[in-house]
Amino acid sequence: MQKSFIGVSVLALSIALPALAAPPPGGPSPASAAMEKLAKVLTDRSFAAKVVCTMTPARGADANAKGRGQVPIEFLMTMSQGKSRTEMDFMKMAAAAATKDSPMPPGLDKMVTITRPDRNVIYQVVPGLKAYCEMPIPQPSAETGKSAAKLDRKVEGTESVEKYTCEKVLNTITGVDGKTMEVRTWEAKELKGLPVKVETVAPEGKMTMLFQDIKTEKPADSVFEIPSDYTKYADMGQLMMSGMMKMMPKPQ
Repeated sequence: MQKSFIGVSVLALSIALPALAAPPPGGPSPASAAMEKLAKVLTDRSFAAKVVCTMTPARGADANAKGRGQVPIEFLMTMSQGKSRTEMDFMKMAAAAATKDSPMPPGLDKMVTITRPDRNVIYQVVPGLKAYCEMPIPQPSAETGKSAAKLDRKVEGTESVEKYTCEKVLNTITGVDGKTMEVRTWEAKELKGLPVKVETVAPEGKMTMLFQDIKTEKPADSVFEIPSDYTKYADMGQLMMSGMMKMMPKPQ
């Protein structure tokens, strides 16, 4: 159960985070419109950082969920001109959860997600197999594009996060259904407003993302490209099946 939780959470984050920073073309969705400030800061800047994400279930969650929620999820994020790359290492996730094994078998224990809004595509890459698949960035419907959520920003003061002096901002998002969600951002003055901490509060609980080892140099363009010797698969299911077949012992 613990390993399954880690694997699902990491895969979800690998898609959700780049989508937040790079809203799809064709009109904003309610979520991307509400996060416009944060998305603009991220897409306008070049940076690389280690991100430590912690999920804390809301009160009333069962004991197992509470225990799982405290497991930090660590990944690397690189962004430049709207392009993004996240790198997940499932072995590190297993170590953080004090388990003996990775939730994924060897060869599948590292996952890279590259988001290219300029190509309207998201690449899911498995370096251990030299394989990848791609999918289009979801397009919002015409109706969704018209009904953007409301975002209210309120500066709550100044706080230090890691080594940075940050403006602490409460972002209250009100959806078209009237429901609200709070997102706090700690925006570093030394980094011209780049968030170094993001805290999201929802009915399910709280998620905190802490950005560490931040580097603001422009990354090489190759970081957002697929190596020429990688094999393309139709989808992630086909890729994973092929990987499993390759790892099966050959008959004597």
